[in-house]
Amino acid sequence: MKLISYLILTSTLVVLASVSSKAQQGQYKEIENYIEEARKSWEIPGLAVALIKDGEVVYKNGFGVKELNKPGRVDENTVFSVASNTKAFTSMAVGILVQQGKLSWDDPVIKHLPDFQMYDPQVTRKVTIRDFLSHKSGLGLWAGDLTWWDSNYDKAEVIRRIRFQKPVADLHEKYIYCNLGYLVVGEVIAKVSGMTYEKFIETQFFDPLGMTRSLMSVSGLPNMENVAVPHSGVNGELVPIAQLNVDNCAPAASVVTSVNDLTHWVQMQLANGTYKSHKILEESIIEETRKPHSIINVSKWSKENLNPYTNFSSYALGWRVFDFRGEYLVEHTGGLDGMLSYVGFIPEENIGVILVTNSDQHDIQNCLPKYLFDRLLGVEENMDWSGKYLKINKANKARRAEEAAKAKASIPVTTPTLALNDYCGEYTSDVYGTAKVYMEDGKLKVSLSAHPGFIGDISHLYYNTFTAKWNHRLWKESNMYFDFNGHGQIINFKMAVRPDWIDTLEYTFKKN
Repeated sequence: MKLISYLILTSTLVVLASVSSKAQQGQYKEIENYIEEARKSWEIPGLAVALIKDGEVVYKNGFGVKELNKPGRVDENTVFSVASNTKAFTSMAVGILVQQGKLSWDDPVIKHLPDFQMYDPQVTRKVTIRDFLSHKSGLGLWAGDLTWWDSNYDKAEVIRRIRFQKPVADLHEKYIYCNLGYLVVGEVIAKVSGMTYEKFIETQFFDPLGMTRSLMSVSGLPNMENVAVPHSGVNGELVPIAQLNVDNCAPAASVVTSVNDLTHWVQMQLANGTYKSHKILEESIIEETRKPHSIINVSKWSKENLNPYTNFSSYALGWRVFDFRGEYLVEHTGGLDGMLSYVGFIPEENIGVILVTNSDQHDIQNCLPKYLFDRLLGVEENMDWSGKYLKINKANKARRAEEAAKAKASIPVTTPTLALNDYCGEYTSDVYGTAKVYMEDGKLKVSLSAHPGFIGDISHLYYNTFTAKWNHRLWKESNMYFDFNGHGQIINFKMAVRPDWIDTLEYTFKKN
């Protein structure tokens, strides 16, 4: 009798499990179809997604290919660069040292790095670890990134050059996203912990979280299999490009990992610092990293067109926090040459979304997660977030193309003030280094000291404004504005390199 009852019970459970499994498969099939349609619409070669619900991984999968025109498929273990999603690791690393009593969030940076300097001596004395983690140092948006982006400077030299960079706001005045602050904090972590920043992240997070397919540098990728290739737009075509090494700004952007590994990271976040009974961070530390620190303006246009369910936004410590459909959402995006990513979670609902992609020519990291959170939250409204953002993206591209065409058509026909040879010489920027303008085969060229091999072919635009077309295909073109003194002599030129992607800072190179 007991055996019959057991068999009936077992059969019932199997049937129920089968029904539940089929229902779940149907639920995620709809999500899969949406993801794949979005991937194709945004023309992304490959991406991977993971979903967490009730603290458990309920879905993880890859879509598309690791490299265009090659058969290798993306899966949940494919490795991608996640760029600025490194910042949360950096803030949590500070948290570990805080709970160990080795430093405070509000320690002045010079307490641990006595040689560190900002442009203003008063700011040098006052700027804290928290200020850099919350982007309230006064340094400009992405300002100074050219000093590390594909340059030959090491961390120490990049940090040394911060002292020459004029702030664009007062200390604590407002939120301005700046990668260099995280580099400085990473050096504080190294100094206080007695090990390299990279080793600290590996031992404190990768190892205890079982993140076995995670690295702190792309330099280790040749020894790994199943690695995604970055893609970017070159002359209007999406093409594979080289992995960008960011070892000289590692604390801001160096982590390479898979969505499978990142599920462990997010599960630890949702469990308030615990992973599989292993306490990594105290709950008070986790809470501190999620507190709003720097107000981010939610514009009327953004609310009406992009984020209708968001009323406030703020930067915390390594995370952006805002309201989404009445929930407190903690998230960050990441972007480097050829790769964009997303990590986000809603603590009170115990859910999370992870997305990695191998293209930088899209905006899916800002829209697909919203759709996925809608599904995890059980929202009845079936908002087409991807379609909504894609429509705006295309309209913006068309507008920019029209503006560029109008600007080009309005350029006056002029000649340079001087003979081309007279523009030649060495020019120096305290922030960057040296630029050399020279003649070769009857044409002006420019080279930069921290980027050997990067050459710009200079052509005249109008008056004393020239354009440098770089041989680095992602740098595209940079305008060079030459200034003169009252005697008709060149005193400097000003130039920005990819202010839309790399560095908004306009560097002034003074003629030697």
